[in-house]
Amino acid sequence: MKRTLFSLCLAVSALPARAGLWDAVCAVESSGNSRAIGDKGRAAGIAQIWARTVTDINRFAGTKYTLNDRFDPAKSKQMFTLYTEHYGKGRSVEFKARVWNGGPQGANKSATLVYWYKIQSKL
Repeated sequence: MKRTLFSLCLAVSALPARAGLWDAVCAVESSGNSRAIGDKGRAAGIAQIWARTVTDINRFAGTKYTLNDRFDPAKSKQMFTLYTEHYGKGRSVEFKARVWNGGPQGANKSATLVYWYKIQSKL
């Protein structure tokens, strides 16, 4: 019994870890490049955050993030978490991913489905 359990533990530990939503977003948005610029200069950083997203987060969370904070992976992750929890609290990973891509109503937009499929492939 101990030997079987030990073998099972070894097998499980050898499996690749499943990426979380944050890791998947970073992979899809910037291939992990914290200095990335996209969407014709409107999106920046590892999670490709728009200026209006920073403004929105500061409004509802009472924070003081700057546009330069988009290039800091730790601050980007904080903003991502604030945003997805604000607009998707208690909702599915798909809902949160689609909100991240399409704004507060993003989960209702058919255009965000393609984004979700990209995210899903990284999870």
